[in-house]
Amino acid sequence: MLPEPAHPRRPLGRIQMRETLSVAICVIVSLILFAIATRYVTEIWVFAAFHNLQLHLSIACAAALLFALLLKRSLAAMVLLCLSLLLGGHAVVMSRQFAAVPSEAEKQAPGFRLLSFNILRENYANGEAVTQLILNSGAEIVNVMEAQPLRGHLAELSKVYPYRLGCGAETDGCDLMILSRQPLRSPVIRSLSDLFAERFMMAEVTLAGRNVHVGAIHTTKPYFDEFHTMELVRAALAITDTEGPLVLSGDFNAASIAPDMRMFLRWTGLTTAEYEPATWPVRLGLLGLPIDHVYVRSPLKIRSLTRLPDPLGSNHFGLVAEIAIIGN
Repeated sequence: MLPEPAHPRRPLGRIQMRETLSVAICVIVSLILFAIATRYVTEIWVFAAFHNLQLHLSIACAAALLFALLLKRSLAAMVLLCLSLLLGGHAVVMSRQFAAVPSEAEKQAPGFRLLSFNILRENYANGEAVTQLILNSGAEIVNVMEAQPLRGHLAELSKVYPYRLGCGAETDGCDLMILSRQPLRSPVIRSLSDLFAERFMMAEVTLAGRNVHVGAIHTTKPYFDEFHTMELVRAALAITDTEGPLVLSGDFNAASIAPDMRMFLRWTGLTTAEYEPATWPVRLGLLGLPIDHVYVRSPLKIRSLTRLPDPLGSNHFGLVAEIAIIGN
């Protein structure tokens, strides 16, 4: 007898394919949620990106798990969905934990305007446009990060902002810069780490009749070993050496919900606006991350914090803060 022909292998059924895809989604999501959840056990810089993206990743994971449940209902997918929603909700809570919202009466207190903008060091083509933005901003204080494209426009800027730190004024380089309409007293300029020099500045200035400490900062990215945390510690030490009203702005390369950023805010007593706009990357618009910040210390409160509509060639959006000085 001739042997019977082997039956051809049947293609994987649709049901089995759906189950396999659902399991794969659950596995991937569980790994992402584990990376996020490490923040509740220990601060590991390797997972810094996951901690900064906690809200974004939690929403993405929840959407993926809803799709997995459509493919196949499972207890694992439902548990992971609940965990995703829990982590996303906690991210929202954390984003508001350090907000200090002024009352209607406090909003009427005297105050000042601050502009903070990382203009991108290679952005020479828009140096003139950024200069005109600053001159027309109406800000009393302007903090600029990666200010090299403005080196050739300093004379023009000095007509409105005759007082300056950075770009040759108390510094060797032209990276971080503070521009002021009023004299800047008792300047402090520090290098927060060996990676970049002169990326922390602070001075005292009279605004609306009050002496206010104004600071500018640009920290390194949080996934460069422990440098980001170390830089925040050194900045906090400089800030806690001062008393009274203080405003600090700049590019922190991290969201306020990051573990070391929360440590920094607790240590310094700084507060945020009610809502922090997304500033990077510009191509994501409102879906980006708020890694540029304006923080204040009592008796200052942020009346409003808005994002500049045009990045003018930068990879960051700039911020404009209206700040009230509460009390005498």
